[in-house]
Amino acid sequence: MLVLYIKYREENNVNHKTVFGSIIQLTACTAQDIVQTITQFYTNHELDMQKMVMLTSDGASVMLGKHNGVGALLKRQIPHLTEQHCVAHREDLGIDESWKDIPLMCDVETLLRTVYSTFSRSTVKRGKLEDLAKILDEDTLSFRPLNEVRWLSRYQAVNAVLRNYTVLEEYCKRESSDNRDPVANYCYKKLTDSKFKVTLTALGDVLGELSHLCLSFQRRNLTVMEGHCFARAKLEKMRSQYLTKEKDVKWSDRVKEVMRASSADTKNTGEITRFIRKLCDHLDARFPEDELKEWSAFDIEALSSDISFEYGAADIATLAKKYEAILHHPHSVEVINSEYTKFKYIMRQKLKHGSISTFSDLAAATLKCEELKHISQLVDICATFQASSADCERGFSLMNRIKTASRNRLEVGHLDQLMHIKSKLQADEAINLDNVYNHWRLEKDRRKN
Repeated sequence: MLVLYIKYREENNVNHKTVFGSIIQLTACTAQDIVQTITQFYTNHELDMQKMVMLTSDGASVMLGKHNGVGALLKRQIPHLTEQHCVAHREDLGIDESWKDIPLMCDVETLLRTVYSTFSRSTVKRGKLEDLAKILDEDTLSFRPLNEVRWLSRYQAVNAVLRNYTVLEEYCKRESSDNRDPVANYCYKKLTDSKFKVTLTALGDVLGELSHLCLSFQRRNLTVMEGHCFARAKLEKMRSQYLTKEKDVKWSDRVKEVMRASSADTKNTGEITRFIRKLCDHLDARFPEDELKEWSAFDIEALSSDISFEYGAADIATLAKKYEAILHHPHSVEVINSEYTKFKYIMRQKLKHGSISTFSDLAAATLKCEELKHISQLVDICATFQASSADCERGFSLMNRIKTASRNRLEVGHLDQLMHIKSKLQADEAINLDNVYNHWRLEKDRRKN
């Protein structure tokens, strides 16, 4: 199944929005078939494919393969098309690759999987844990699985173990001594290992930071400029907090508390620091500083600082040339550069006075300004860029909620219509159910009840 979402701006509106396009059953999952399906969708809805400025996907090779991926094939038809690897997927891949490189993280993963499988498969063991929690006057949180297709699963699994640590340790101790349970014995040895506890606690903080970043990446209508800014800001914060001289590392209070309770030879945090360093290196490679170099002329941070008169002129000339085919009012580079000069000083004042603070604010302000009608076309294109494919992931979740086991014969056309209705309702748009019913009834010969 191919889920399509479209980000666009209505002609008389300055705000961009992302809407459900369609769900289509593919005849094959090859790049050629996907391109053909997308082309047919645009043809059926009388959309101009040359207006497509970005393809955002999960980064699978069939989508973003360098030579024969969907993006590469579309670029042969649409030369100005930009390919975007979803920022949330990039972050998750960076965590996954860093995780595999550190032996202690593999031990942590084994413990997390063991704890989850132990309590998810046995109501008796869950009941014992809950009874023990009541005796110890502790709250419990359901253990969470490590799921390779869910972005936040590592943080949720680690957080659940940390929240239940005292109860879990006592439970494993009792099961190990009373029933000689080998699984409980393994868990108890790990949970009472001071170095392991320090690592798990610090890991909870790091994954907590990354989960907040992931939630930011899942915002609707997130622009590429904003997504890149969030990623670089988080990367710099983590490096300044953890990757300094050992005595200057800013561990959280709960990590310091665990360290104080540990013996001197277990205070070594080398493994977790190695994980953080590898993680930062992976994220740095996946979110390079110069990724948006050609769009730096619209960078909020740069525009708010002291910039030269010539700043951005070369980038604007490059962009004007690249998108010449789709600009409504194509003009010479000199005209667009002249307007850009006005634009950057106008926006600098707006930033200084606080009337705008994000790239989305900058785009809306530019589109409202008649004096900037030519440069606003380039800003409009940049604001149309979608940083994340989170909407498509939500689309598959919506599909699964509609097409349940009891409705497994639901055809694709009917499913597509139901998803359109549900999507509009979720966006608080009005739906005339009488019109929907009449369309459904007249679509073919139906019995009247």
